Amino acid sequence: MKYLFALLSLSLLLVSCGTNSVDLAIDNPTTEPVIIKVDTLEVEIPAEQVVWVEMGKGMHSLTLKNDSIVDFNFQSDVYMINPTLTEYLMAGEYYGGNESYSLYQLSNTRTVEFLGIELEGDYAIVNGLINPVTWDYGPRETLPETVQMESTAGYEVLQKLFSPIEFINLVSESRE
Repeated sequence: MKYLFALLSLSLLLVSCGTNSVDLAIDNPTTEPVIIKVDTLEVEIPAEQVVWVEMGKGMHSLTLKNDSIVDFNFQSDVYMINPTLTEYLMAGEYYGGNESYSLYQLSNTRTVEFLGIELEGDYAIVNGLINPVTWDYGPRETLPETVQMESTAGYEVLQKLFSPIEFINLVSESRE
């Protein structure tokens, strides 16, 4: 009987620790609150904030401000929901020595246009409604000044997602 109880307890623990859940980071980079419905749950996202919602993997419905409904099969662990369809800039931040930098630049340079500015470097535009999180730091999160690397690693790149306001502030600060 004890064996059966231990086996049942272990099974429950494994199921509860499994990756059957999805985390949604619903971002609002605007200066006004935004409301979105996830299935039947109405979520208000304050201005310039992120609200997290956890749900099970599988089909779910998002209802937007204009009452349009988007059905999506959520299978990854973390998504960013962009109900305002704002354009974000994903930028790679290089950490490492100068000897590896030119190789990194060579293989990671592309040209994008963001806020009417042409940028060349390790950049990508993220502007979909439902975006699997592929970056290390989201909007309003700060990149570290240094990172700890293994001695065999030549360099490390962390991906940062910038909202338009955040990017404008960054450019303004760099000009001062």
